[in-house]
Amino acid sequence: MIEQFYPTPPDTAARLMAMLDLPLQLPILEPSAGTGNLIEALRHTDRRWTRYDDCDFHCIEINLERAASLRGKGLTVIWSDFLTFNPIIPYGSIIMNPPFHDGAKHLLKALSVLADGGQVAAILNAETIRNPFSNERKILLQQLEDADYQCEFMQDAFDGTDVEIALIHAKKKASTVRCETFENFKRLIVDEHKPETSTALIHGEEDNIKRDILYYQATVKTALKLFDELNAFNRMCKKLDDVTEIFEMKNSFQSARDIAKRINGAFWTRLLYSEELARLMTGDVQRNYSSKIRQMREYEFCLENILQLKMDLVKNLTDNLDEAIMKVWYNFTARFHWRDEQSKNVHYYSGWKTNDAFAVNKKVIIPLYAFSEWRQELELYRVRSQLEDIEKVFNYLDNGRTVDSGMANKLEVAQAQGVSRGIDTKFFEVDLYKKGTCHLKFKDMGLLKKFNIYCGKKSNMLPDDYGREPYHDLDDEHKAVVDSFEGKDSYQETFARKDFYLQSSNQLLLTAGEVKT
Repeated sequence: MIEQFYPTPPDTAARLMAMLDLPLQLPILEPSAGTGNLIEALRHTDRRWTRYDDCDFHCIEINLERAASLRGKGLTVIWSDFLTFNPIIPYGSIIMNPPFHDGAKHLLKALSVLADGGQVAAILNAETIRNPFSNERKILLQQLEDADYQCEFMQDAFDGTDVEIALIHAKKKASTVRCETFENFKRLIVDEHKPETSTALIHGEEDNIKRDILYYQATVKTALKLFDELNAFNRMCKKLDDVTEIFEMKNSFQSARDIAKRINGAFWTRLLYSEELARLMTGDVQRNYSSKIRQMREYEFCLENILQLKMDLVKNLTDNLDEAIMKVWYNFTARFHWRDEQSKNVHYYSGWKTNDAFAVNKKVIIPLYAFSEWRQELELYRVRSQLEDIEKVFNYLDNGRTVDSGMANKLEVAQAQGVSRGIDTKFFEVDLYKKGTCHLKFKDMGLLKKFNIYCGKKSNMLPDDYGREPYHDLDDEHKAVVDSFEGKDSYQETFARKDFYLQSSNQLLLTAGEVKT
């Protein structure tokens, strides 16, 4: 039979490479490599992700001259006739343009040397797929259907021939490798006590805490069992003398304590950075706790240590909540930056024992740089943490009345649409300007009043017992403060709903993270 050699044109090769899931497992095999056109196409396609070395490509080529040419390019030619190739270690990635008259046979061979979970991209005569008249083609189609595969047809793909081709991409299903040690622990303990991320640390949901502890214990026992088995295996290998280093299983753990510390760190990190707890922590609190993770690796994940952490966390959250709320208040009311505009943030009233009392208006302007300095392009990642911290403060004040919409999601959508004004977030409408300011317009006047009362009392602009007595029982001095701050009618609503408007930081913390229906 006359040798069929049709080098893959660049456009056809590029279209085949586009079907691959990148990056690929290494090394990459190209059987019937010819002049290596598919390798060059892959290098061009995948250069954004990986810099391939020549040794990352294994070639098979039956023609001696072309094999020599491939070697001259620095490629590794490992075999001549692909159909007789039987590697002991399967390949995770295969790209190929086999001879059309034997396309089915070559692709079946490729599937046989493909690793579980690996992928193959191939160019075949379209008739191989469209007309499965032979048992060989039927078997090929069955194996492709058993895999995750796709097929595209292409006309006039090769110079000098009008043969229609099929571009095939197939991923071999990964087989399950069982680890008996892990499976035993999983079946006995883990499956029955799989943890659910929750606010148990704050709200004291004991069942969830106990489930987390049992999961931790199962994890440690499993890891230590595997560590013991690995050490036992290595001891046996030492009896093999000259091949000890070949069979000895290396690991990064020097002792069982190393394993326990790694697992401890993972569980404490999971607890402290759960989504629910992250919603309660401002950036300052998160930074404070991130520095403690390394220290927490030394502590066992047990009930006593969790309760100690809970007391520490609640105390710190309470202290930091006051600080966080007042930090936002200060940012909204500071009058030494952006003087002309920011002076509009507040309105003045006759305060308690002071002539310098003020409350935040419905609209505030703060310095916030959402645009790059040089190109003046919108880069919302610059303001995400600041806006998220503001939203977290008002999440506490809101007491779970409003379903969380996610500041990060809102900003991502705005960034994708190139929108910098009218961004509708949970508590504010946000406008961002190139001059470096951010305009926040409150959507809930009741929440704004609560914020002003809370911060007014903390700043000694309002009396400590503000809102605790009905208006008609107040003395003239108290009435004067009420009339100047919010007026009689609004105050009566404050008094009627004092459980909402007059909460302490402890009370705010207890309702955090709970959305009421």
